[in-house]
This record gives sequence, structure tokens and C-alpha cells, in this order.
Amino acid sequence: GKVARFGLQDFNAVDILDLTLWDPDLRGFHGGFTDAVYGYVLPLHNGKVARFGLQDFNAVDILDLTLWDPDLRGFHGGFTDAVYGYVLPLHNGKVARFG
Repeated sequence: GKVARFGLQDFNAVDILDLTLWDPDLRGFHGGFTDAVYGYVLPLHNGKVARFGLQDFNAVDILDLTLWDPDLRGFHGGFTDAVYGYVLPLHNGKVARFG
């Protein structure tokens, strides 16, 4: 459940954000994306999408997609169109869109 951030200029400093401090289920991700303000990591085993601020790299928001549909779990990547986020299913064929 840890996200590492490192500087591309010096390729030396590393910051680590432990998502499990917000929710122990926030682990086991497969893919992610950014909208230039937030980073999003996509769950491989459950339905909890985590969002964290890129500037402060501290605050975490959690979106549990299983609250809308219990089949919305286990994703294999995702993307954004700058308005919505999309997660791609690994097994069930259901694409979820969130905004």
C-alpha cells in the first residue's frame, strides 16, 4: 500500500506515502493515472480507488466502487479524459466511470 515519489531532476530524493494508514485495504494496486492535481491508484483485489494530492503528497481520499455495485472490484488499469476517471475490469466486464 505504499506509493513512492522521486524527483526526476536529481533522481535521488524519495518520498513515501503509506495508503494503509487511511485504510488497511489500500494495497495491491494495478495501474494508476494522474489528472495533474491528483494521483489515482487502481485496486487489483477490491473496489477501493485511492486519490492523493500530488503537491502535498499527504491527503488521501477513498472511493469504494462496491457501494454502487458489488461486482466493481479487481481492475486492470484505468485512464482519465480530464473530466472523469475510468477503471478497466480484470474479470467482470464492467467499466466504471467516476467524477
